Amino acid sequence: MRKVGKLGWRWPRVLALAVVLLGGVTFANVYLHGRSQSQEATRSHLSELNMLLHEESSLQWKTVADRNTPVTVARELGEIRSRERDIVDALGDLDAATVQQIEDSVSAYHAVLDTELGMLGVGKIAEARALEKRQTEPQFGRLNAQLRSIEQQAADAAALANTIADLSLAVAMTLAVTTIGWLLYRFEREHRLTTKANEEMLEQQQIALDTLAEHEALIRHQASHDPLTGLPNRRMLTELLEAGEDGELADQALLLVDLDNFKPVNDQLGHAAGDDLLIGVAGRLLAAVRGDDTVVRLGGDEFAVVIAGGDAGVAVRVAERIVAAVGEPFEIAGTEVRVGASVGVAISGGGRDGGQLLRDADMAMYQVKQGTKGGFAVYKEPTVRLVHQAVR
Repeated sequence: MRKVGKLGWRWPRVLALAVVLLGGVTFANVYLHGRSQSQEATRSHLSELNMLLHEESSLQWKTVADRNTPVTVARELGEIRSRERDIVDALGDLDAATVQQIEDSVSAYHAVLDTELGMLGVGKIAEARALEKRQTEPQFGRLNAQLRSIEQQAADAAALANTIADLSLAVAMTLAVTTIGWLLYRFEREHRLTTKANEEMLEQQQIALDTLAEHEALIRHQASHDPLTGLPNRRMLTELLEAGEDGELADQALLLVDLDNFKPVNDQLGHAAGDDLLIGVAGRLLAAVRGDDTVVRLGGDEFAVVIAGGDAGVAVRVAERIVAAVGEPFEIAGTEVRVGASVGVAISGGGRDGGQLLRDADMAMYQVKQGTKGGFAVYKEPTVRLVHQAVR
């Protein structure tokens, strides 16, 4: 990542700084608008308080017009003063000293009004009028002027807060547009570099994936094939028989091939010669079967052939070719070697599974080994009889 500017800032730092600044300006904007609304609420409360005080001043003279309304006047007066107390309690946006000053002024005004109301209650109208001119009206004028002054201060504070909020919003928008434009330029340039790096990385990843796939294929092949001959192993035979069970082993035959006279070759010529012989036998088995058939090495000198889509006649013909091919001499380590093949054939059918088919082929092969060797025997359901045919 390249450095930006003389200070060496990187673009994530610039982005973080811009986010912090934008967050601060946004918070200030929200706060100032909140202050403006609070000041407007205070101004509204003061205006309402002023109106209630004026209404309270006018209310007491109802007793002069109608002597039967003192109870009603007292109740209304109590409601008005309760509302006034609620308004004063709601002036939380003002400082404590100002609120206390308002409370003292309202209390002093109430005291004068209560005195005046007491005079009116006992019929001292002239004294009440004199008190009103001497104290009540001047007291109300001072209180009214005080409330209007505080109300104007609240209005001015609200206007100032709105102005600052609008200016901060303009600054925030300007900063946002400038920062976004600069970052888009940076991102576009870095995107080209990143794209190139990603392409190189993807190419390396693809090479690694191809190599991994080759290794996995090799591992799977090694797990399912004989390392000496390259033929499928016993595990693959089990999978083929299990796959055949899904179709109830329809038209499937299994040939087990056991070499005759293989042990003397190992004993006389060595294991290397024995391995060469097994490789040669594998080649002849592949040449003797059909293209769709599968040749398997089970281990040692045992092989198997899975014949798919073939009946007993096909299996017998394949067995004949195997016995004939394996019976031909081999040239091993400069020495002519002769071995034979005993083949057990099992034909699918009768609801047997792959394990039963394998046991039947083994039983047939054992019958050959017990006889003349160098031939094959067929074990086929439902007659369940062994048929041995020596190769001439």
